[in-house]
Amino acid sequence: MRFLKKLKITAIINALLLFSAINYIGCSKEYSYEGGSVNITYDSLPPLPAVKHDLPLCPLCAAYPDPLELNQWSLKAGNSSACGMLDTAIINLERTAFTFFGPSACSNDTGLVMTVYVENETLNHDITNLSINRVAFYYYDRVTPSYIYISDHNIAFSVHIDSYKHQSGIPTGSFRGGASRTNGNASSITEGKFKIKLL
Repeated sequence: MRFLKKLKITAIINALLLFSAINYIGCSKEYSYEGGSVNITYDSLPPLPAVKHDLPLCPLCAAYPDPLELNQWSLKAGNSSACGMLDTAIINLERTAFTFFGPSACSNDTGLVMTVYVENETLNHDITNLSINRVAFYYYDRVTPSYIYISDHNIAFSVHIDSYKHQSGIPTGSFRGGASRTNGNASSITEGKFKIKLL
């Protein structure tokens, strides 16, 4: 019984001390200096130049092979780069359009989708040096969900097929062009590359 009484008294004393300490600190006067001249000391090192990265930095893309291996893609956007593996590449029955897509190497939540509409040609024989201007390009974000970049039919976007081997169904090529950002600002996709096997 005495022990519980001492424990209650100790708890009450501690609570009063804590309340007093908080009350004292909370009511203390704050002082500031708002007049006169102040000597400002500047850092002697110049500031680093601001580098704009449209995409998160991806160290894996800096080490991506050139030329690309089968089912790989890469691109640059501003001072940033993105790359990844293509998990799907399909062609229509007429062999006049194909689509390929796959996630980014640094984030499975982002990735590339591209549909290419071949004009005045059919992918039923070996082809080299073919430029195509009917392209739908998307760089997606599954988290938001939205497109980080999307091609606009009013802005030029093109694919160049360096070679297409009909027997293997493998086109190798590049892409570039203007794209709109989620916020509506225009951006430029450059040095895009792909090597895929069409099914």
